[in-house]
Amino acid sequence: MLTEKEIEVLKLVKEGLTQKEVSKRLKISQPAVSNFYNNALKKIKDAKEILKLKREMKIGDE
Repeated sequence: MLTEKEIEVLKLVKEGLTQKEVSKRLKISQPAVSNFYNNALKKIKDAKEILKLKREMKIGDE
């Protein structure tokens, strides 16, 4: 599950803000922005992989 801060960072990046701009907007360091962003992407990737495995396992059961 994504944290509130990870969601905030993703939304701002999606709007086109740079990490420096996100950092200023949220009043956090640029390394923190990078960490929140990378953690969010990893969680999303992991969730997609889990869903894919569940689908594959379900297909195999039929």
